[in-house]
Amino acid sequence: MILLTAANSRTQRHVLPHLIRGGKTVRAYGRSLDRAWFAAQGVTDLVAGDMLDREALDAAMAGVDMVIHLGPGLNANEAIMGRFVIDAARRAGVGRFLFISVIHPQIDYLLNHQAKRQVEDYLTNSRLTFTILQPQHYFQNIDVAQIQASGVVALPYSMERPLGFVDMADLGEAVGKVALEPGHDFATYQIASDEHLSGKDIAAILSRRLGRDIAAHRIPLEESVAALAPHFGNADGNIDASADIITRLFTYYDRYGIRGNGRVLEWLLGRPATSFDAYITRSLREGAA
Repeated sequence: MILLTAANSRTQRHVLPHLIRGGKTVRAYGRSLDRAWFAAQGVTDLVAGDMLDREALDAAMAGVDMVIHLGPGLNANEAIMGRFVIDAARRAGVGRFLFISVIHPQIDYLLNHQAKRQVEDYLTNSRLTFTILQPQHYFQNIDVAQIQASGVVALPYSMERPLGFVDMADLGEAVGKVALEPGHDFATYQIASDEHLSGKDIAAILSRRLGRDIAAHRIPLEESVAALAPHFGNADGNIDASADIITRLFTYYDRYGIRGNGRVLEWLLGRPATSFDAYITRSLREGAA
């Protein structure tokens, strides 16, 4: 039995099919669970609850052999939520704990990275058998269909600052391999590619692929914060804290970018990381379907 926290998230939806194909029984845990979608995947064992609810977490952990934990994005309580999940796993005697963290959690300026580093630290000292995966920025944050319709790549940081990107589908496959294969205990893996793209790079590639001019537009920081903070802060009502997290994140991206290395992911998957060009092809095919 494998428990997925934040099971309704995009990330865990990329993980789940690999577990099902591997013959594993999965229990989904989260505040909001799409029962119809999970049923279509063959998962009917759903437990509703948030990550600060000890009773719900204890119920979710009953009979579980492995936890794959993903914290809530850009939430001020992420670190304490991670501790609550780890404590529940310890109480239940869970055998393995996989944590989907973030690339370079040592970047102190980034509050969301701080939170994930604190969870990593707590997990390392928990006496649980653990594996940590550290993904970088996702290709899925580039909405090809929306860009095709609008003719604009719009990002909340400098159009000239390269960021490293990785395909969420590659992360899902890597998590599945780590969960299903032996030999990954007490490992920390950077899940990244060697593809570092600026907004202008993305616009140029999409212009070539779509056969039309795609512009690159920087969204003002205050507009991004105003749009995103209510969404991420509503989980616990702390919108200001989420606004602070988002402000630092995009300020850092604007000044420094963030980069990774694809060798570990290539080793895990037995192939190179998915390229942005391949991601575009898949997005266009799915859009057409």
